[in-house]
Amino acid sequence: MKTKKINNTKRNRGGTLVEALISLAIISFVIVSILSGFSQQQTDTSRNTDRNMAVMLAEMRMEELMKFPSGQLVQETFVDYVVLKPNGFVVYGEGVQAPKEVRQFRRTAAITREDLLQQLATIRVTVDYGAMKKKKGSSDLIYPYSVQLTSRRSLK
Repeated sequence: MKTKKINNTKRNRGGTLVEALISLAIISFVIVSILSGFSQQQTDTSRNTDRNMAVMLAEMRMEELMKFPSGQLVQETFVDYVVLKPNGFVVYGEGVQAPKEVRQFRRTAAITREDLLQQLATIRVTVDYGAMKKKKGSSDLIYPYSVQLTSRRSLK
């Protein structure tokens, strides 16, 4: 039995430059997509963390006000500022000038009597967050986001 020798005149010498560029473009597209997904997730997590903190601060203030006996609720509005620190948060009370830190929350609690017989009090707690500077050189802050809790309570 004789075997025939096949003569390969065309040898496979690897891919062409065009194939390499196309594969590089596909890989870079996939990597950029994955990295942008991580970046978006980081942004969303930060925004949700601030929102959750604002809700917690509003609930804390509402619980404090609901513990008072109903006869002691007087019509008033007070504001305090809460600044996040690495080991917790610091509360700047009424009458203190607003701190100029970006990671802060402005908490406003208002007690009003809106009914005709003054027998029902409305407790409204608003926490503004996401502080950012109004203008580049300005020290004034604006709060683009807010959370509001409202409760009504009998004064009897």
